[in-house]
Amino acid sequence: MKKILIISALAFLAACTASVKMAADPAQSDVERGSKLFPALTLSALNEGKLAYESNCGKCHGLFSPLKFNEAKWRKEVPPMAKKAKVDANTQNLILQYVVTMNGAVVK
Repeated sequence: MKKILIISALAFLAACTASVKMAADPAQSDVERGSKLFPALTLSALNEGKLAYESNCGKCHGLFSPLKFNEAKWRKEVPPMAKKAKVDANTQNLILQYVVTMNGAVVK
């Protein structure tokens, strides 16, 4: 019985860890695509947004792939979630820029 509990606990922890690391790493090509919606976008800002997404959004639930929702849905979902996570407006903006840009929703 003790072995089953230990194995179950390890499997649960592994699943939680994997969900927090699923956010995609931004590249310069993402900056170029995302700058159509966010003109001042930089690779540094996208990386900050990724980190903020992982550390804030991953606290309460598993992370969703940026591909899961379209731009309109992300714009609707991020503000109330940011409020629940008690993040400031700048952090909310970084998260939004990251998920929308990495979604690829920007038309070339």
